[in-house]
Amino acid sequence: MLLAAAFFAFGLAIFRACSQAITLDEATTYFWWASGSTYSPFFPSSNNHVLNSLLMWLSTHAFGVSSLAVRLPALLGAILYISICYFLCQSLTGRFSLQLPVFLCLIYNPFILDFMVAARGYGLANAFLLAAITIPLWHHQTPGASLSKSCALASLALGLSFTANFSFAFVDAAAFLAIAIWSLRTRGNDSSLRIIGFCVLPGFSVALLICGYPLTHWPGGELWYGAHSLQEMERSLIEPSLHQLDPRFHDSGWYKAIHPLRAHLLPYAGILCIAQLVVAALDGSFLKQSNQRWLAGFAAALAAVVVLTILLHWMAFRFDNLPLPKARTGIFLLPIFTLIAAAIAASPARSMASKCLRIGTTAALFCVAAYFLLCLRVSYFEEYQWDQDVKDVYAVLAGLNHASGVTDVAVSDLYHAPLNFYRVVSGRETFPEFSLISDELHPSPGKPVYVMGVTFHQPFIDAEKLKVIYHGKSTDVVVAVRPVAP
Repeated sequence: MLLAAAFFAFGLAIFRACSQAITLDEATTYFWWASGSTYSPFFPSSNNHVLNSLLMWLSTHAFGVSSLAVRLPALLGAILYISICYFLCQSLTGRFSLQLPVFLCLIYNPFILDFMVAARGYGLANAFLLAAITIPLWHHQTPGASLSKSCALASLALGLSFTANFSFAFVDAAAFLAIAIWSLRTRGNDSSLRIIGFCVLPGFSVALLICGYPLTHWPGGELWYGAHSLQEMERSLIEPSLHQLDPRFHDSGWYKAIHPLRAHLLPYAGILCIAQLVVAALDGSFLKQSNQRWLAGFAAALAAVVVLTILLHWMAFRFDNLPLPKARTGIFLLPIFTLIAAAIAASPARSMASKCLRIGTTAALFCVAAYFLLCLRVSYFEEYQWDQDVKDVYAVLAGLNHASGVTDVAVSDLYHAPLNFYRVVSGRETFPEFSLISDELHPSPGKPVYVMGVTFHQPFIDAEKLKVIYHGKSTDVVVAVRPVAP
């Protein structure tokens, strides 16, 4: 069942990569960093996730420009992430009743699943971070494994995580510190300097090789996106993780029963985990089986990584005005918290209270997993929902071009890069590059065709006496034409 869930998740990611409309950030990433026509993949910018841009450059030059080609690096990250999650669930516990919900929570969180597909660096960075965290666990369970090789692999994974997305810098640093402490404590007769070298050099070398130029030429004012309070940071991670139950079920009785619990689902699961941890510490459950004590150490190490990461971010926010992680820039916290809950639920139970809380924690994980499954989607990304209909918009424009020779189209900012992407992919129309509506408040009049959001631009449509010939099925995007046009 775990393998079936893994293959289904990857199949779903491939299906979405092929069928789902391209988004603003994905198209911009291609045009700016991967197409070779604007900037180099090494150009210093917060929008440029360097490793992802390099891999996108390779995939589009090898296989041509398509939605699948630009999303191929994210799919590679998905393979790695799902494989690591499978290993982790098998390693943390032998109880299938716990393996299944933890695995589902790790890979079917809709927010995480979005970035297994979206052509950005977050999925790759998350996968490499999880790989680094997993290597000490793999070393613990593999007799005769070389500590120096394990340290080198973990270091390399952290270096690749950083090159895939710079917003992972602090969590990568915290994970490096945890792995370095672990390696020094388990080094035996190995030299401390040698072990530290294996922990530092591979990751530092790959980061310097891939990101040396953008880091040394980094401009000011790039890092502006983020939260401005810990509460905002927390909310930005919970809301997209629970967005949204399938609308087809809105009229059902069980939907009305479960929807009010949405805001409390993850906090209640967290409270149960903390309660089990406290009871287990008080009744000595962690000491019951010496061969299971590593679970407590694993959970404690992950918790330390989270605390140190948040502390580093808070200090940067407090003293340098660097925004806190928000939504996608804090996505790394979701699998780490899930693994902490899994390690707590997998720990041995000694007293009746500990056993009851362990059952409750497992049940809570099942509830969260079930909610995630009911939130599955195949037509949009939560962060870029406004571009859901852009593929259909291009089909309408292509029809106008073929039927009436229309080439002059003014496009609002949200749809400009995606529509130009489909223009390049198609190659069958006579459009020049679509012109951008430079002033959204006062669009230039006189164009034969406009693509814009009807909610914001309805006064302009009325003033210009435009006729809406297409309205998005799921968003407010419209194609509006002049009545005198053919």
